[in-house]
Amino acid sequence: MNRLTVHVEVPDLAGGEGARRVAGVLDDLETICVALKAGGEEQAVSEFSFSIGEAAALSRACLSGDRRALTTPGLARILSASVAVLFRVAHHAGAFRHGDLDERDAGHDDDRQQAGRDEDPGD
Repeated sequence: MNRLTVHVEVPDLAGGEGARRVAGVLDDLETICVALKAGGEEQAVSEFSFSIGEAAALSRACLSGDRRALTTPGLARILSASVAVLFRVAHHAGAFRHGDLDERDAGHDDDRQQAGRDEDPGD
């Protein structure tokens, strides 16, 4: 039995009632595991695992347009699990703003409510 250091748990839409799919980083801090947890169960059954390095290499190959990489079996689940888990790690590390974003602010400097060079900040 492996423990997940950081994990993301979502409903398994294809499974039975209460089934959950779990993706997380194992204690070795190098391996992401995707597992299925039946409704009411505490332990999950591993479906597949891969190293973070493998996911990074696959991501780079896909971004570059490598046709073989784009046909990798399970590509969507590998990349989805990677994004979900690494987002959780980055969020916990404080890499993102906390709270809701103002709908007027998409994070770009030109979206910010600030005075331009020719404007009076009091306007």
